[in-house]
Amino acid sequence: MKKRILSLVIAGMLFMCTAATSFGADEIETTEEATEVKRFTLQEAIDYAIENSVTLKTIEADIEKTEIEVTKAGKGYSSLKDYSLADLQSRIVKDIQPDSGDPDKLKITYNQTFDTSIDTILQSVRIKEGYYKEATKMGLLLAEKGKEMAIKGIGFSVESSYFGVLHAQEKYEIQESTLATAKQNLDNINKKYELGMASPLELMNFEIAYSQAEMGYKSAQRALEYAKMSFNKAIGLPLDSNVILTDELIIEEPETIDIEEKVTEALENRMEIISAQKQYELDKMNFDISSTFVGTYDYKNAKYTLESSEYALADAKVTVELSVRKAYMDMMDAYEALTILDKTIMQVEKVYTATETRYDLGMATENEVIEALNQAKEMKLQRSQAALGYRLAKKQFELSYGIGLGY
Repeated sequence: MKKRILSLVIAGMLFMCTAATSFGADEIETTEEATEVKRFTLQEAIDYAIENSVTLKTIEADIEKTEIEVTKAGKGYSSLKDYSLADLQSRIVKDIQPDSGDPDKLKITYNQTFDTSIDTILQSVRIKEGYYKEATKMGLLLAEKGKEMAIKGIGFSVESSYFGVLHAQEKYEIQESTLATAKQNLDNINKKYELGMASPLELMNFEIAYSQAEMGYKSAQRALEYAKMSFNKAIGLPLDSNVILTDELIIEEPETIDIEEKVTEALENRMEIISAQKQYELDKMNFDISSTFVGTYDYKNAKYTLESSEYALADAKVTVELSVRKAYMDMMDAYEALTILDKTIMQVEKVYTATETRYDLGMATENEVIEALNQAKEMKLQRSQAALGYRLAKKQFELSYGIGLGY
């Protein structure tokens, strides 16, 4: 039973780990020969990915199988529920007495006409007490929660990919703008060189700067192309599909949050808590059943298993609480970094403009101009990355007090 439950949960986790890549698309010019252009809002992309998820279909099939097991376990329970424990024991065990030589052990005499193993007795008692019925119900609950977690994972993966493409598009535009500026600088220095107003070294430095800007532009172009293909893969489209993403990466200030309230929600909603709580309840039930046979291996094993489950539940609560608080801190860190970068960009752009003016007046070197240009570009690239990071950190915090992501 536990293996089945684990396989369902792992299926959801594996999907989330393999699906989390960057995707997106910019506007694509079409011709008569071009393939159909598909437009997606973020929600439409998520819905499309969920509808086409093979993993979800597999999980749904496993849920149907588990429902059958629940029905079977219910029939088994109904067949023995009216038997008393004494009735079950009398069919198999003739007598149970404490061992005079060891108070922690039992001396059991069996009816030779029946299977005389303790396991057989316990299996009958477990059926009679509804243990297997509860175990299959637990499996069904975790399977359903596993599906819910997988759906949330798909949503997060698509969202990170969707805005990942917008990030790649912005990087491309930044590199394109930088390349245009570097080209303008190179044209200007060429004119000065032809008039004998610039040295060969100055010309060479601007040529190198232009080459570097061109290399950055081409790299960003390839990264955007890859992001588009990754997006198509994530939502179940052919890699070469033409896709236009219509939402924008909008940055909103974090709301005022009661972190203690969110921790409480997480301790009710997270998959780790639900799984550990249900496993504890099931192990407690098995221990109560096994307590009828104090001193046996099955009793001792049930006691040890219950203690382990109790520890696992306590550890899960601490781990979940820590993860919620960490997700909140990450979100706030990302937002604060973003606000600082916004201010920094304004400053470095002013520095570049001033340096360019000083260079024209012969008060700055070409290296200072190039350095100021590169600094402005790097700040913009960092800001673009920080905006994406904040958006994803905010989403991860929201998921941290829901069912979670499973990793």
